[in-house]
Amino acid sequence: MATTIAGMSKQTAARALGAAGVAFGALSVLAPRAVAAGYGVPPTPQGLQLQRLFGSRALAVSATALTARTPEEVDRNLALVAAANLLDVVTALAAAAGSGRTTTVRAVASSAVYGAAALAVRAMRD
Repeated sequence: MATTIAGMSKQTAARALGAAGVAFGALSVLAPRAVAAGYGVPPTPQGLQLQRLFGSRALAVSATALTARTPEEVDRNLALVAAANLLDVVTALAAAAGSGRTTTVRAVASSAVYGAAALAVRAMRD
């Protein structure tokens, strides 16, 4: 397996994913309308509340990425990120009939790409 991706070591790439997760989580908590619009979700009070909850989860998971110190902690966090995003893909597909094509495609694509990135980084050699 590779030792770098885009010139970054495994630790640096894992932290970059964590930073992206923090940014997404913070945006979801602080500006849920913007994120909902990006996914094609109507900005109902219930939808915005769920977007904030989704954001708080992203913040919590990403915080573990930024605080991981050992290779085992890094790998555990990357596995968590991949698993959470796989579950997001499955639940988005399960709810596709009621969510609409645009929302489903955006949710599946973003979760699949982020989860795949976590797996790619996890597969890197330390």
